[in-house]
Amino acid sequence: MHFGGAPQAALDTVFTHDTIAICEQIVTEVRAILARKFSWTDDEVLSVLNDYTIDAIHADVTGSLHGICRDPKDDMVLECAVKSGAQLILTGDLDLLSLKSYNGISILTVRQFLNQR
Repeated sequence: MHFGGAPQAALDTVFTHDTIAICEQIVTEVRAILARKFSWTDDEVLSVLNDYTIDAIHADVTGSLHGICRDPKDDMVLECAVKSGAQLILTGDLDLLSLKSYNGISILTVRQFLNQR
């Protein structure tokens, strides 16, 4: 059921060695993406998300951070990272990646992350 490859390797590395930060808005987006790209049922998505986020930091994202990213919908990711005290954002989103970092938080692709490990 997992997607495999570099994204799976990065997720497993983070899950094993670090702490994942999440917010309700990111959960909603991930649910939609996994259902659309991999045809996962909502139950499958929730099962996997629950497995990976059981010990996650759950940030309360209120929309207080805005106007940072060129895609305003991505400001929620930055706000989640700031509120959770994150050191790193892993993403494939070009709008976030164009920032390279925000408020001392590195923004990397999965490949960049894996190459640093």
